[in-house]
Amino acid sequence: MNSVSVVIVNYNGAADLPTCLESLRRQTIQGGQILLVDNNSSDNSRAIARQFSEVTLIKSPRNLGFSKAVNLAASLASTQILALLNTDVEATPSFLEEGSKAIQEENVAAVASKILFFDRRDVINGVGGGMNYLGYGWDCGLNETDSGQYDDPKEVFFASGGACFLRRDIFLEIGGFDPYFFLYHEDVDYCWRARLRGYRVITCPTAVVYHKYGATTRQELGWDQREILGERHNLRSLLKNYELANALRAWREIFLLPLPRKRKQEQMINFTANVRWLPNTLRQRRAVQNLRRLPDEALKSLILQSRMIPVKHSVSEESAHPTVAHTA
Repeated sequence: MNSVSVVIVNYNGAADLPTCLESLRRQTIQGGQILLVDNNSSDNSRAIARQFSEVTLIKSPRNLGFSKAVNLAASLASTQILALLNTDVEATPSFLEEGSKAIQEENVAAVASKILFFDRRDVINGVGGGMNYLGYGWDCGLNETDSGQYDDPKEVFFASGGACFLRRDIFLEIGGFDPYFFLYHEDVDYCWRARLRGYRVITCPTAVVYHKYGATTRQELGWDQREILGERHNLRSLLKNYELANALRAWREIFLLPLPRKRKQEQMINFTANVRWLPNTLRQRRAVQNLRRLPDEALKSLILQSRMIPVKHSVSEESAHPTVAHTA
């Protein structure tokens, strides 16, 4: 396992692709493959990709979303190490070398890199992620000045799909990303399923990227819409992954959360969408539960037993917020 398949999902990312792909040319290890899935972009992304001979361009006739595109690339990859990268990141030269070492540790399914902001390179975007018992995720260290406080590798609940390493065999074993998740929460859900299977998720702080934080989707979706999509997918993830009593408890508590009127209406739309999905969700639940090796109690120490997530969305906001703070 010494070569890497880099997986990049692109949709109208022409402005960011050159920086990303040039950074891969500067890696300390070479010889793997770069699989770029283009989700039917309308800009000149494909022309830019063709300028890089090392890139294998996978052209989709429609926008598959993130999950299906990653699943497609994983099915075509020729290596057992997958490195997922957003188009709006710049990888440091040792990114692939460091991450590929970490993913080979015993029983590791996913490795989270250190993600710093592109325009504030001493400020953390995330070093792995956490989840509370209602399923809301956040990026560890978000908006903190990087002073080495996350430089020791550790266990985390999930690795952000914006820049992480995955074991391909494990990814395929447990079904990859949920294809119902067009954007957001697919990484939280995947790592939760991997952990239920008994696999580990760790950080590799020496695998560093600089991230423009939502540049690839900011043109398409506002921050509010990202939060709504994340919550919609979270509701499905809760039903699939928790033991039944815990799933019903989480759904009930989310339903009863006191929210502003407009946000509550949006939440009801999310519940309605999940009712429509229910037949498929229950089939997926059976598959997840059949693969389960660990009870919910074994993961309790990794799941924050609080409604509030302990990060700041921005430097000026309050630190505790009962919502999603992970939008890669």
